Amino acid sequence: MRVMRVLIVGVVLAVIAILSGIVQDVRDAQAIPAFARKYDFACNVCHVPSFPKLNDFGNLFKDHGYQLGTDQELPTYEGLTKGYWPVSFRTTVGYQLQTTGGLAPLSPTGPTKASSSAIGVAGIDILSFGILHRDISFGVVLVPDINSGGFVGGGSGQTDLEQVFIRLDNLQRFIGLGENNYLMNFKVGKYEPDLPFSIHRTPTINSTQLIYNYMAGVPLIGGGATGTTNANNFAFADPQFDAELAGIAPTSLTNGYFRYSLNALTNQNNDGLGTTGGGRVMQFYGHVTQSFGGYGIVAGHRVGLFGMYGKAPTTPNVATAGPFPGTGENSHTFSRMGIDASTTWGGQVNVFGAWMFAKDTAPLFPTNQEAHWNGGFIEADYNPTQFSKWLLIYRYDWITNTQQPDSSFSGNFNNTQMHTAAVRYNFQFSTRTDIALHLEWNHLTGKHTAISTGDQIQDTTLVGFDFAF
Repeated sequence: MRVMRVLIVGVVLAVIAILSGIVQDVRDAQAIPAFARKYDFACNVCHVPSFPKLNDFGNLFKDHGYQLGTDQELPTYEGLTKGYWPVSFRTTVGYQLQTTGGLAPLSPTGPTKASSSAIGVAGIDILSFGILHRDISFGVVLVPDINSGGFVGGGSGQTDLEQVFIRLDNLQRFIGLGENNYLMNFKVGKYEPDLPFSIHRTPTINSTQLIYNYMAGVPLIGGGATGTTNANNFAFADPQFDAELAGIAPTSLTNGYFRYSLNALTNQNNDGLGTTGGGRVMQFYGHVTQSFGGYGIVAGHRVGLFGMYGKAPTTPNVATAGPFPGTGENSHTFSRMGIDASTTWGGQVNVFGAWMFAKDTAPLFPTNQEAHWNGGFIEADYNPTQFSKWLLIYRYDWITNTQQPDSSFSGNFNNTQMHTAAVRYNFQFSTRTDIALHLEWNHLTGKHTAISTGDQIQDTTLVGFDFAF
């Protein structure tokens, strides 16, 4: 019910914005190197001085369906270079070292701490975004298997079509409610939902925000205590099969923007327990934001509310030979609710974060005990004016369990903290290529998740080159 209230408030605010006449024309921008080649702009027109994070201009362009509104940008425009192909690649190569403690020894007297290091590749993305026609946008992201890439987490073991979607922009134009104000846009496919801060556009590489990955009762650091089984493996970090109604409107009273995103999704990434397969019951997610004095990334400030109501299966579906094999049945609920905020100073400092409260209901666990936890992160990105090619990053993440899914666990079992510090030096932003030297250190602690019931500590260091073309 709380999630539904958040979504209803978002819709009401959007209607109020229309009725009060504060809707204005919206500016646009652009994104990946393919757009830089298309429009003959350097990538820092859309990105902060460290891709892939978007600046205010780039975020608006994304919200407008990757279009400026001119005839010259259309795929059918005769003046557009016939050889233009909206495809970009991004990867990171370098050296990574990881040390993990609290592991299960191979022998009774063996070590419980191990280190691994490699020169390798931290994955590769093949990206294509653009417009098929006026007000019809698309996106495709393919992540090939590089299981022998060398980095920890550098290979998934399979090729994945991470994103594929089509978006119809300016729906209100077709029903006579206005022209090109981007207040109603419909998207369907597989993609990252409108998270408080995109996991795919974070400038850090070793780690992502803990709240986007955490599962109650399942230790984040492997190799130590086993924890318990959780039928709900939903993660915001996973792109979802989704249908979205979203919009953005400038608000003259705040000199900022009101945004909303209302989603119905089938969580096919949720594998459930044992052989239950993916959960394909309908689920709901929403996010509303209001900014002041700009978009809130490079200029101004922003506040938001987000919420998720979902179900995860606990028993198999016998129709494994049907069109949706392994759907799973006997689904039970979970919820995620939170707030987010972002503030800026002088175009040089962006401090942002989110705080989320989560609940997994009792039938999702073999112990039949409900789990409650909350967590969040706060990050500061500093791009000094006098050293415009540098970006300094610090992020703190935390998870606090307030009710364990197993009464035998200590109250702070699997409470997790993470410190991430990174430095990026951008050699080049051009209409063709981007390259940055990336230095990153990550320190992760899991309370009582060691095989000895002590704490696990994991340190990861990366020195590499992050580049896109």
